[in-house]
Amino acid sequence: MYLFNRQIRFGPGKTREQMEWALGQTERVNQITGLQVSLYMEVYSPQVGAVGWSTFVPDLAALEAAGDKLQADDAFVAATDKGAAMTVGGATDTLAQVIYGAPDPARQIEYVTVVRAVCATGNVARGMEAGVELAQRAEKIMSTPSLFLADVTGNYGGVAWASGYENVQALEAAQQALAGDESWAKFVDKATAGVYAEEPSLTTQTIYRRLA
Repeated sequence: MYLFNRQIRFGPGKTREQMEWALGQTERVNQITGLQVSLYMEVYSPQVGAVGWSTFVPDLAALEAAGDKLQADDAFVAATDKGAAMTVGGATDTLAQVIYGAPDPARQIEYVTVVRAVCATGNVARGMEAGVELAQRAEKIMSTPSLFLADVTGNYGGVAWASGYENVQALEAAQQALAGDESWAKFVDKATAGVYAEEPSLTTQTIYRRLA
């Protein structure tokens, strides 16, 4: 299974128009492709104005078929061109493979946290092993399902941990549970020592809020 994400960043001004357009695009994509695509906004995080569309697909053939349907739909292409005037720069696509965990369509998710890192040179295999261990340990402490993903595009050896929460209260409770568990910090230090690149810019944590 794969997680596909397309992110854009809106420029200043026309906030209402931007949100209406993004919500409209989400509805159009779901109608045309038949996929369950969700719209998220980056919140409490560095990239103000960043929004993204995410969906899980069983294989790359399903993703290719969805892309072909969108490109063949003149109304969608026209709407995409219209939205380009409201964005800064172009869109950024990412594709990751789910290594551990599985999305639950029945869960109502409003917030998602994503922690990203890059495996150190010569430590890709260990990075995958440690990534699963970290996801499993975090699940137990937070009482919240977690996903561990490996990037298919982007930085080679890139990995991510993603957790979804039904509301902001659940997000806060999970973060407090991790911060209050003394064994968690020790486990992270031990499991990640020399495994992931120590470049600060490659290790990030982002919060997203679902809009649709």
